[in-house]
Amino acid sequence: MTRRAVCAAALGVTLSGSVTGTEDYVFVASLRCMGGTYGLSLPDDARQLPALGTLLREETSEVEQWDGYTATRKTLFFDGLALGVVLFSHEPSHVMVTHAEFSTPAWNHLMPFKIGQPTGAARALLGPRADSDADLRRTYGSEGDSVTFQ
Repeated sequence: MTRRAVCAAALGVTLSGSVTGTEDYVFVASLRCMGGTYGLSLPDDARQLPALGTLLREETSEVEQWDGYTATRKTLFFDGLALGVVLFSHEPSHVMVTHAEFSTPAWNHLMPFKIGQPTGAARALLGPRADSDADLRRTYGSEGDSVTFQ
């Protein structure tokens, strides 16, 4: 597949290109950004994320003050990967993924959908629900997470 894979969680993240009709969205109950059949394979400890590769830069988009801790939303930028996360001061190992955008095959080891593979491989992983989506134009998602191919 020569298209980029984008995964977004339901934490206020908007995918580029809005989903306007039900024909553009396919429900996949087990789809999650992390773990499972369709999710990313990331380190269990948030403190290990910068070691995924050469961290080019880090952008903090929001810091929320809660009772006794802070939640920090940031995007980690690597060559070919933009990884959005929420980190928690009271649980420094805990991470919530808000989005991940892959643009090079160097990161294929982190995801089940491989950049450079034919779209048929991604459709096969998604199963019959993707049979009529030859170019993977639809958004596939669950109640909280989704994946699009660009």
